[in-house]
Amino acid sequence: MKKSNKGASKGSLKRLKEEISSSFSDKDYDKAKILSDKAIVLFPKNAYIYVSQIKALTHDYNKYLDQEQIKEVKKIYEKAYELSSKNDRELLKKEFEDYLYDLKEVDNLRRIKKDITSKEFLKNIYCDSLTFLNQNITTLLSYGKNGLKIKNGYDFINGLFLFSMLIFNLTIPNYLLILTVPFGIFGTITMYSFVEMNFLNKGKYKLEKEEYQKINSYANEKVNNLKKEINDIEQGLSFLKEQKNSSTSKIPELFLEDITDLINNDEKKLADEIYSVFSSGDIVKFSVLLENYTNLEADEIINRIKNILNKEDELSKYIKNKILEKKNKQNEALLMKKISKKNLIALVISLFISIFSIIILINNFYNINLIAFIFSVIIGFVSMFIYNVNTGKHSNFKDTFNDNLLSTVFNSTLVYDLVYYKVIKGLPIAYGFVKIPIIITFILMGFVMLASLIKYNYLLKRLRS
Repeated sequence: MKKSNKGASKGSLKRLKEEISSSFSDKDYDKAKILSDKAIVLFPKNAYIYVSQIKALTHDYNKYLDQEQIKEVKKIYEKAYELSSKNDRELLKKEFEDYLYDLKEVDNLRRIKKDITSKEFLKNIYCDSLTFLNQNITTLLSYGKNGLKIKNGYDFINGLFLFSMLIFNLTIPNYLLILTVPFGIFGTITMYSFVEMNFLNKGKYKLEKEEYQKINSYANEKVNNLKKEINDIEQGLSFLKEQKNSSTSKIPELFLEDITDLINNDEKKLADEIYSVFSSGDIVKFSVLLENYTNLEADEIINRIKNILNKEDELSKYIKNKILEKKNKQNEALLMKKISKKNLIALVISLFISIFSIIILINNFYNINLIAFIFSVIIGFVSMFIYNVNTGKHSNFKDTFNDNLLSTVFNSTLVYDLVYYKVIKGLPIAYGFVKIPIIITFILMGFVMLASLIKYNYLLKRLRS
């Protein structure tokens, strides 16, 4: 009876081995895993079954497993190694160590990706810190050792324009006074602020020569240190990206399907996302993202920023204690984004729309007053180029364009309506406040976008250079 059971067991083991082998041939690793689990229960002292289970879990050493999964596989390997013959042990050891080496290369790739994301994030910190310092230095130079220099000239011109429109409208009183009176008053206030800032209070912020030189020297030293840090980061990024490519090439191709998140070159995007969360003040989410995607710690980041932007340094004290002008656009400037390909594509499209609109207008000019249109277009082009990007919106290029376009179309439309009323002795509301603004928008939008891009890019370079 015992002999019969032993023979049956050998037959069952043989059949299971054949089924397992067939599963591997078909690359049906799930089935191989089920059969191996079953075989281990029946034949717990058979090394082949344990080796089969390892290969089923690792897809014949071609599947990436994380650290928790590989811990379980290592336990199975120890059992298989213990039960194997001397010759089989050497082969098993070589195959398994080669597999572990490939896994280590993936871990190395993960480390490199975290290093790249960390440096991209730090670069964001340093670039925006540089912007902040450059703004303070610009303010220092504006108020310099000889007192305040001429400032906000563009705003004065715009204020003068609005005041002039009010005066012009008073020569031909009409319902447009509803617009020209409040904006004329605003223009008057703008001009007064310009005069007060540049002439009445000139010298109010004057610095002694030694004090000015001390603050200026200190500030420029900090800027140079930041530029060096940024340059070191850029060099480090170039080296790490080469390392990443090299590490990726060493990883088995079949692994790549399981680690697409590590292969993707999205470190800059991740760093921008982390920085955006940091800027929003969500410290909990920031800490989680920092831990998952970088090798940095939240406390380390905060200390770095405090060291860079020390509110007790000479420059910060000067800006805080002696400069009374409200720098209401400083935080916005810190978030300025670079000109993107989308912005350039939008520029080309908008220029095409403007040129196409001009062609259509030329062929359908009968409904437009020539004199009013000429004055309107001239004012439109002047407005778009004197737009003060420093005091206007500039957190991103889109905001600058929209703000400039609104200002330009308003000024241009106001001139057209006033001149039209002067010449024709009347102005239909729908014509003056709907049709004309739409026509002017289509004609000038491309040129406004071009002017906005030039101004925005110049400000960005000046603040980050």
